[in-house]
Amino acid sequence: MMEGLSIEAKIGEILLATGIVLSFIALVHLILYGALPFSTRFFPAHLIAGYLHAVVLVKCAGILTAITGLFSARRRRFQKAGILAVTATLLPPIDIVFFMAGLLLLVSPEVRKLS
Repeated sequence: MMEGLSIEAKIGEILLATGIVLSFIALVHLILYGALPFSTRFFPAHLIAGYLHAVVLVKCAGILTAITGLFSARRRRFQKAGILAVTATLLPPIDIVFFMAGLLLLVSPEVRKLS
């Protein structure tokens, strides 16, 4: 599936897939362990849980954006994939893996060939 691609495009796709898996692990951790370890007398658990629910929703949006970017990369639309990966980075729990994947996809020679 990755035959004939440049090193940047291959590494970008692999980083994007790795970032998606790591984001799923972080999402499961947020959902399973939630706010219980952080509740104190001064910060009730329901306030922290509400914040964590918002973080989970934004994290889901970032994961869906990254998955869309991965599908675009598989269709050899590397410019769109890079833009989507950088957009997934900007959603609040910042994922540096998505940023590196997006940069590598945007600087790959395949993007310059299409332009």
